[in-house]
Amino acid sequence: MRTIFLILIIFFMLAQKNAHTEPKIIKKISEIKNFEFDFEQLINDKKETGNCIISFNNKMICKYIETGKLIVSNGNTLLIKNKNSNFANTYKTENTYFKYFLNKEFLITKIEGNVIEKDQNFLLPISDQSNRLNIFFDKKNYLIKGWETTDLYGNKVRSFIVVKNINQELSDNIFNLNLYN
Repeated sequence: MRTIFLILIIFFMLAQKNAHTEPKIIKKISEIKNFEFDFEQLINDKKETGNCIISFNNKMICKYIETGKLIVSNGNTLLIKNKNSNFANTYKTENTYFKYFLNKEFLITKIEGNVIEKDQNFLLPISDQSNRLNIFFDKKNYLIKGWETTDLYGNKVRSFIVVKNINQELSDNIFNLNLYN
């Protein structure tokens, strides 16, 4: 009986701790329209770096430094183009894991009741039939600091980000896919 009582107390304390964290993460995300960040991406043992801008209206643009790869979403379509190719691959954004963190309202609904405290960050696991994504939030400023997923080829992909700018003035033109096709 004592053991059950102790387990309940510990469970209650952990639940209370996350109950205070989730509103802070939600508040931070609610205040952000867009953010720019530098990233380091690890796919298996291969490292790539670059810069992205994410606008929470399902839009993003990412430029990879070493490879010249470009990823752009106009809200509906995701374009991926390699530097040495005239051909761009396009996908419906809703069929990629990007849909999870390009839509602010969706992200907020997933945060409620699902954030797990880890050593250096908070973790939000999200999954559906085809995708699994772990989003990490910084414990100090409650900003997204990275994510982990598996790509179309079964490779583990880890992305670490450093936010540089929040809520900058952006022209919607930078998300126009015709500029990059």
